[in-house]
Amino acid sequence: MARDVIVVVQRDALPTEKESLDILLVSTTGEYPVGTYRDVASVEAVYGPDGPCPNAKIVRKATTLLNQGKTTLAETLLDKFKIVSFEPPSSSPALPATFSITFAAVQSIEAAKDLWVRIGGNDNTVVDIRTDTEVTTGAQLAALFAGTSFTVGGKTYTAAAVDNAVVYTATVGGEADTIPERVEFFGDEDLITPVAAELTAEFVNGTDFVSAADNLVNAIKEFQSNVDNDWYYLLTDRDEDEYVIALAKFAEASEPSEAELGGGVEDHRKFYMGQTCNKAFANTTARAAVIYTDEQYLNEEPDASYTGNVGPFYPKSVTWKFKRPQDGNAATSEGEKLISLPKLTEGERDALLENHVNFLTEEYKRQYVKDGTCLDGEFIDIVLGADWIAKRMRDLLYDLLLANANINYGDDGFGFIATAPAQALAEAADEDHNIIARDAETKAGVFTINIPKYAETTEEQRRNRVMPDITWEALLSGAVHQVKTKGVLRVSL
Repeated sequence: MARDVIVVVQRDALPTEKESLDILLVSTTGEYPVGTYRDVASVEAVYGPDGPCPNAKIVRKATTLLNQGKTTLAETLLDKFKIVSFEPPSSSPALPATFSITFAAVQSIEAAKDLWVRIGGNDNTVVDIRTDTEVTTGAQLAALFAGTSFTVGGKTYTAAAVDNAVVYTATVGGEADTIPERVEFFGDEDLITPVAAELTAEFVNGTDFVSAADNLVNAIKEFQSNVDNDWYYLLTDRDEDEYVIALAKFAEASEPSEAELGGGVEDHRKFYMGQTCNKAFANTTARAAVIYTDEQYLNEEPDASYTGNVGPFYPKSVTWKFKRPQDGNAATSEGEKLISLPKLTEGERDALLENHVNFLTEEYKRQYVKDGTCLDGEFIDIVLGADWIAKRMRDLLYDLLLANANINYGDDGFGFIATAPAQALAEAADEDHNIIARDAETKAGVFTINIPKYAETTEEQRRNRVMPDITWEALLSGAVHQVKTKGVLRVSL
C-alpha cells in the first residue's frame, strides 16, 4: 500500500579530494611489499638502517620529495607516495631451444637398416641413422640419433639420447624459430617410402639474454599486473645508464597506440623521472625526463628534488623550467639550500640541451633548471597535461554511461555523449588546470569538438551500437621560456 507521506533527505556531496601525482618509488635492495607513506619517519621505519629493507637512497629520495618548502612556488607540498622493493636485479643468461622426440613401443627394426628422419616437416632438416643391430626398444632407437644434427632458422641443433628420447639442443642460446612438432621416418633417401613410428615430439623455445635493467622492468610489469597498477609517476634507486634507458623505454611503451586501444588494451600510461651523472647521456624516448648532476651530487637525489618541487602543482600545468629544486636532505633552518650546481663547460651545457637532459644552471647569479623537457624534446608539462585530459575524459565518459539507463542512438544521444569530452576540455582550460589556452576576451577554452551525425553512421556501426568518432582539437597553453625585447636607450649626460 502506498504511503501518504514520503520524506526524502538529501545531503550535499562531500568535497572530492584534491588530485595529486600518484608517485611510485622503486627500491632494489630486497623484496618488500608496496606501501603508502606520508612522512619520512614511516619510510625510515622500513628502509632505514634498522628497518627490514634498508635502503639509504630511498630514504633520501623520500626526504627530498617531502622537503621542498623553502623553494617551491607551489602552495602545497607532496604529501604521499608509494614505495615497493624488489630483489637486486641481475641478468639472465640466454637459454637454448630444444626439440625432443620420445619413442613409445617400437616395432622391431632389422640390423644394417638405413632410415631417414624428417623433422618439422622440412626437407632441409633431415637426419639419417643406421641400425648396427636389431632395434627393439625406444632407448635403442633414441641412441641411434646421438651426435646427429640439423640446421633451421640459422641455429644448429645437436642430439643427445636420454633413455627412450632424443633431445636436440641448439648450439647457441636465444629464442628460435618455432619448429612444428612433426617427425617422419622414411626408408629411402628421397623421402618417398614412409616407415611407421610411434612417437611424440615437443619443441621448447629458448630465451634471449636479459640484462639486469630489463629484468627490473620485468619485475615492475609483473607488479603492475598482479599487485598494484594504481600509480603514474615513477622513480627508482638506480642511476646507471642502462637502467635509466630501460626505464625510459618502459615509460614510452606504456602509452597504448590507437590500434592497441581498439584491440582492448587498457590505458595505464606512466611517466618516468631519472637522474644521471653522464654528461653525454643521450636517449630520445618519450614520457621520460632526466636531470643531470655531477657524480658527487647524485646523493642529493635531484630527480626526487625536482619532482617534489614542481609535482605539487599537479594537475595544474606549469612549466618545469625556471624551477629551483631544494636539497631536501640538507639543513634548511637558516635558509634555502638548492641542489648543487654542476660544473659544466659551455660545450657540455650545449650537449645536455641538445640531448634534452635537464640540469641546474646559473645565469646572472640566478640558479634554476633548464629546460623542463622530456628526452624526446617535449615539455614535461605538455605530457602531464595531455595525460590528465585523457584520464579525465575517460572517467567522465564512464560516469555518464553508468549513470544513464539508456542513451539513444541518434543525434540527441551523440550530443549527450559529447558533453563528457566537452566538460573535460573545459576543466583543462580553467585556472585550476591551465592545460588548454583560454581566449583573451571570453576566457573560454580554445578548443573545438566535432560531434558526428546519425546520417554519417554505417549499417555495421548501428548494428553494433558503436557511434562514429568524436574528434576534437585544443590549443595547449604552454609557457613563456624565452623573452626578447627591443628598444632604444638614450642617456643625456
